[in-house]
Amino acid sequence: MALDKEETGERVLAIAEALLNEGGMDNLKARTIAEQAGISVGSVYNLFSDLDGVHRAVNMRLLDRLGAAGAAAMADLGKRGITDVRQRLLALASAYVRFVEAHPGSWPALLAFNRRRPTLSEPDAYEARLDQLFEIIAGVLAGGDFDLDDDTRRIAARTLWSSVHGIVTSGYAARSMRGQADEIDRQIELLVSVFIRGLERGGTFAHAGTTAP
Repeated sequence: MALDKEETGERVLAIAEALLNEGGMDNLKARTIAEQAGISVGSVYNLFSDLDGVHRAVNMRLLDRLGAAGAAAMADLGKRGITDVRQRLLALASAYVRFVEAHPGSWPALLAFNRRRPTLSEPDAYEARLDQLFEIIAGVLAGGDFDLDDDTRRIAARTLWSSVHGIVTSGYAARSMRGQADEIDRQIELLVSVFIRGLERGGTFAHAGTTAP
């Protein structure tokens, strides 16, 4: 009986993600995927061209999942009538932390995969998905009384994302004590609080470039 291409592809991606979570990029082998999926190595390549194609497809699903987690966090707060910008940003950060914890190998592997990608002259599907994440943050910032134009709000969203991302990835990379998770949460809470306070006081690029007399 002929294999259903879509069903087989989904099985390959599920196996690939599990391998990445277990051991990172070095653990992703076409032969291992084929053996666990019950297909030939050639069938894996027929579905995804090469191993990078498999990894890329897993990464796309991860980014979609992260976007969905952020949207769900905002929807939950919306149902409860919570509009406070600080609470909403912390909820997004918390969703990201939980996502990283749930993907201990596949998320770092995505970051490593992106670092070795060639520089692209035009936006691609990766960039489009990241833009969707930034738009969620920018939408939260739009709900505050910060007097930001669209471009500044976009850059502020990217800045906040990069800062939280740095705290989370560096924290978990160096994680050797049980208390590290609490430390990450406290760092994020401090970052978000100071970030919002700066925006409330008119902390824009004009202010950032001003030197004290």
